[in-house]
Amino acid sequence: MIHRNNITIDGGSAEYWRNRKQGFRLIREAELAAERLETAPMYIAGRWDDDYGDYEPIENLGPWERMDDAIRAIAADETALSILVAQRRPKIGDWEIGAVIRALEQQTEAAG
Repeated sequence: MIHRNNITIDGGSAEYWRNRKQGFRLIREAELAAERLETAPMYIAGRWDDDYGDYEPIENLGPWERMDDAIRAIAADETALSILVAQRRPKIGDWEIGAVIRALEQQTEAAG
């Protein structure tokens, strides 16, 4: 059995446009995080190591954590998910969005 949510759209509602703006903002933040990953260094300089006479390399996990956070924020926002489902975009960068994939699979099953 397929469960469908019928959503009433009130294009004149301030709440509708606020939710849309928030959804697109979350998607854009994830796109920017994905772009930053392309140029982010794998390692950054840590503290000075007197034994080696150089800085200790530290894994640069910040950009990956920001991308994970951005994807989690999208997954938690119903409007952002609906936008991505409507655009048939299951991924941003190399990150898959499970909720979008599941929704697209349900649409395919319902149509097929």
